[in-house]
Amino acid sequence: MRQLFRKRLILAALTIIIFVLLVPQAILAAAPKNIIFYIGDGMASTQRRVAEEVHKRKLAMNTLPVVGIYTTFSADSIVTDSASAATAMATGHKTENGVISMDAEGEISFETIAEAAKRLGKSVGLLTTTRLTHATPAAFGTHIESRGDENAIAVQYLEGGFEVLMGGGWGNFVPKSTEKSRRWDKRNLLKEFEEKGYQVLRTRNDLINLQVRKNTRVVGLFTRSHLPYFLDRTANEPDLSEMTRAALKILSQNPKGFFLMVEGGRIDHAAHGNSPAAAIGDLLELDNAVKTGLEFGKENPSTLILVGGDHETGGMGMGIGGQYFMRPAVIKKVTRSEFGMGYGDVLENPDQAFAIFKKYTGIEKLSPEETEAIKLAIKNTKEGRGLQSPNKTYNPSWFAYTFSRILSQRSRIGWTSYAHTAHPIILTAGGPGSENFMGFYDNTDLCKKMASLWGITLKSWKVE
Repeated sequence: MRQLFRKRLILAALTIIIFVLLVPQAILAAAPKNIIFYIGDGMASTQRRVAEEVHKRKLAMNTLPVVGIYTTFSADSIVTDSASAATAMATGHKTENGVISMDAEGEISFETIAEAAKRLGKSVGLLTTTRLTHATPAAFGTHIESRGDENAIAVQYLEGGFEVLMGGGWGNFVPKSTEKSRRWDKRNLLKEFEEKGYQVLRTRNDLINLQVRKNTRVVGLFTRSHLPYFLDRTANEPDLSEMTRAALKILSQNPKGFFLMVEGGRIDHAAHGNSPAAAIGDLLELDNAVKTGLEFGKENPSTLILVGGDHETGGMGMGIGGQYFMRPAVIKKVTRSEFGMGYGDVLENPDQAFAIFKKYTGIEKLSPEETEAIKLAIKNTKEGRGLQSPNKTYNPSWFAYTFSRILSQRSRIGWTSYAHTAHPIILTAGGPGSENFMGFYDNTDLCKKMASLWGITLKSWKVE
């Protein structure tokens, strides 16, 4: 009996030893070499589902096997802005609205997951359809007390050493003597980037013709401010998928891996205007970039792919007015954003409003109410009356506002706000370590989970 007990004891001890030895190896094997983090600014679950209904197919981002959901409140508000939300996702710390990767007092800077990747010897890329100095990309690579100080953010990018930076916003990088510059000083940051060995890209052709070599580093700034909405994009500006493909070629040269953040930034701007066609168009652009990442992941299985958002915008709803159905086909026919239709030529010649709306929406017959709404927009525009909209930040023209309302009502897409909301955000994930992103948690946990997979703890330091 004693011998049997002794054998069982030895067997149990051996099992524990094997478990202790093998489990860390299993965890290590599951750790991703690369992380691609897609962020739809203003994108929650409803935006993702509406896009699927419009295009009658499953989005690539919704095919990922792991699903989680997270809260987004900031340190000073249940409703976050993009700066505090991106700070939480990038650093694992809460801060007040408007602050970029620092504490609310501006006394402590928080290391970002992108900066930590550089510390590990990995390469880093930040891509966006907004200005590169806008809140979300800035939170991954800079530290500033106010998100509005975009000139200082541009300078910090110069000092950060990331391999790939692409988006809009060259106005913050050229000297004030340059036409349409947004800088307050004489610094030419594009020239300074070139002196540091970066290739500066200004057009889509520059990107397409880029020759990727060992140690290639690029700054791509394709517009003075934000890139146009996807539906309004011209041949001179790249889309997110093209930027993502180029970034992956550059970053994947590093044998230690990389971190890449890809933001569909103008989903938020469209939702602020309650503009369904613009919002869904830009969400589709982000999804195309996700497809590019998934293709890369098939060839590089050590890549973790995450798709989430910073907050929801507009309180978007599927169905309005007590109706139990939608008309998504209305949006699919639209070939230009509500903003693209509502500015430009129509402001110079308001009487073109009916023709422009019909041309880009495919709607030939308007209801009496729709006709009167467009007539009112024409009248108010001619008389120079400003639009008194609840949306103070992204106040559209009378035409953009009117076109958005008509398209929302026709498609049965509802809105509760012209601002951000506190809705939790859905995240989908795939690749090594993705199972860690299941469940219900906070946006600060995203960064902590990524850091844990890489076996690190993010740092913080006191500002001198």
